Amino acid sequence: MSTVTKHWTEVESYQAEFKNKPNERVLGKIEGVLNRQYEKRQASRDWQYLHPSSLAKNDWCPRANYYQLTAELESNPSRNTIRRLNIFAEGNNIHTKWQEWMWHTGCLVGNWRCNRCGYGWMAKSPLLCPECGQVDIVYKEVPIYDDEHHLRGHADGEWEDHLGRALIEIKSVGLGTIRWDAPNLYAGYEAGDLSLDDLWKAIKRPLIPHRRQINLYMYCRKIDNAIVIYEWKPTQEVKEFHLTLDMDTVQPMLDGAKTVIDALATGVTPGRPEGFMKSKQCKFCPFKDKCWEKK
Repeated sequence: MSTVTKHWTEVESYQAEFKNKPNERVLGKIEGVLNRQYEKRQASRDWQYLHPSSLAKNDWCPRANYYQLTAELESNPSRNTIRRLNIFAEGNNIHTKWQEWMWHTGCLVGNWRCNRCGYGWMAKSPLLCPECGQVDIVYKEVPIYDDEHHLRGHADGEWEDHLGRALIEIKSVGLGTIRWDAPNLYAGYEAGDLSLDDLWKAIKRPLIPHRRQINLYMYCRKIDNAIVIYEWKPTQEVKEFHLTLDMDTVQPMLDGAKTVIDALATGVTPGRPEGFMKSKQCKFCPFKDKCWEKK
C-alpha cells in the first residue's frame, strides 16, 4: 500500500464517527481530519513530565496532573468540536508566521530541522542545513526543561540582538482569551460598557497566565528577559511587551510542581484545590469521575 493510500485509509477509518449535518458536505469530514491530527499530536507529547503552559493556568489542578502522570484512564474524555480545533489551528498558524518573520530578521535562536535530510541543530537564523546544504529548513522552537521540578516544554522563540537574549512568547488574543483569563474585563464588555477596541486598549501588559508561563520559561532557560507579542484576533493589531524574571511569580508554580512530584513519590493523591467542584476546570476535567469517585 502506498503512503498516500495508507493516509487516506486512516482518515476515512478515523472520521467514520463524525456525521455530516444534512446541509454539510465538507465540515463533517474536516472535523474528522482535525480530530485525527489533534490526537496524533497529543500522543506524541511527553506526558511523563509537567508542562509550564499547564502550571501557568488560573485553574491548574495538581490532582489532575497527578492522574495524568500516573496514566489514569480518562473517565470523562472531552470531545473537540471543529470550532475548538479551528482555534488551535489558527493559533499554530499565527506562531508559524511570526517565527518566519523573526527568522528573516537574523535574530531568531532555537532548534532547526532540515526537511530533506532530517538533521537537527541549534543555531541563530541559519540560511541552510549545515549537513546537506539544502535551504528547506524549519524552526522547531526552544526546548524548556528543569529536571528538579520535572518540567518539559517549548518556548515560541529566543531573540538575540545588540541588547542580548530574550525569550519570545507569541499569543493570539480574542474574546475567549479575555473571558477566561481576564473575567473582569470581559464583564465590562458583556455589560456593554466596553467595545472590542476598548478591550484591546485596556491590555497594558500580558495577562496573568501568560506572565506566569513566560516567567517559568525564563527560569528554566536561565534568561532574565522576555518579549511577549500579542495579536488581537478581531483586527490583527499587535502589541509588544517586555518582562524581566520575577521569582515571586515563579515560586508558586515550582511549589505546585513539587506537590505533584512528592505525590508521585509517595503514591498519595494530591488534594483538590478549594472550590474547584463548581469550576469549569472540574466540570470538564477528563478525570472528574475518578476524582469524585463516581461509579
